[in-house]
Formats: sequence, structure tokens, C-alpha cells
Amino acid sequence: MISKALRLTLALSLSACLPGLAHAWILYTNMDDLFLVNFPREPDVREFEHETEYRIKVPAREYFVEEDNGVRLSLTVIDFNNAFSSYQEIVDQTDDINVRTMWIYDQRGSMAYEAAKLRKQASEIVYDGWHHIDRVEGLNLVLDNPDGSTTYAGLYLHARRLYMLNATVPEGGIPQGLFQQSLGFLDETGDQIRYWITPEGLRTREH
Repeated sequence: MISKALRLTLALSLSACLPGLAHAWILYTNMDDLFLVNFPREPDVREFEHETEYRIKVPAREYFVEEDNGVRLSLTVIDFNNAFSSYQEIVDQTDDINVRTMWIYDQRGSMAYEAAKLRKQASEIVYDGWHHIDRVEGLNLVLDNPDGSTTYAGLYLHARRLYMLNATVPEGGIPQGLFQQSLGFLDETGDQIRYWITPEGLRTREH
């Protein structure tokens, strides 16, 4: 059985080994939700409505692969872009400032809200820390679950979308750092986005 310390080390360092491991995977690109990510094969897609912390229903898509060995890899994208009008239904429609505030707060707080739900479901938190992909700030979590499985999760908020990576493996399974750290963000032309970031968190796109 792989020890907890070794699982954590592998999960956080596996991205350095991508060239040697990625030959069996594909680089999946999606222009609907503007991302790229590594999957072992073309993922299935599930569309649904996601309920936010403020009980607003927003569109979401889950891209997922389920393996015969019990490994499940998914990327869920929660889209706040066209949700502004939904907040008018829960506050006075003439109070535009309050509507806009709720719309902003709900999406800005979505990463913390969804991460808290993951922590609550876990039997033990192996790792919980700040992370970034191309300097889009986020969180990485490694969680042991009550059934003995382990979840490798990543959450990133970019361009009014919350991207949630989730790789769950059975007890003793191989850590999924390859998937957990393989996300990239695209612009409307399909170019990958990278930023410079200041200590205050301000981002400027690299050219």
C-alpha cells in the first residue's frame, strides 16, 4: 500500500514527469468552456444545472472518464457568465447595486464554497493548499474518503467560470497528479492564456 506521505509527494510532483507519462493520454481541448486538459481518452459530457451558495441555478458541464479499475476523472465547469438576471429574481430588481454585488460575490466565493463541501465529505485532509495554473490562482486538495478512496482535486476561477478537477482513485491506487495539474485556459481564438501576477493578485496576460 502506498503511504500517505508518498501519495502526497507523488501527487504534487507528478507534473514534472508529464512527458514520460502522457503518451497514453490525449490533450482534450474544448472551445465551449475554453479549456484544455489531459484525459486518458475522449471524455463523456453531462450537462446540468448547478446550485450556487446563493441558491441560484447556473449552467454547468461535467467532462468525465470512468476507468475499469475504479478511477474516475472529471472536470466540472460552472458558468456564471449569463447568470446576472437570475439574481434579480431574489432581490429588488430596482436595486442594481445589490444585484451586481450578489452576482460578483457568488462567483468570487464559489471556489471556497465548493472546496468546503469537498472537505466536509472527507474522512481526512491529506493536503490543502494554494496553487496556480498559468498564474490563475486556485486550490489543490488531496482527501481521503470514508470508503478508502482518495480524491485529488483542483479548483480555479477564471473568466466567470469555476473549473473543478476531481480525480478519485480506489484505496492503494496511483496518485493522479498528471490529471490534477494538466488544466489550461483558452481565449476565444483557442490560444492558451498565461499571466504575470503581482503580490496583490493583479494579473496581466503574457504576450
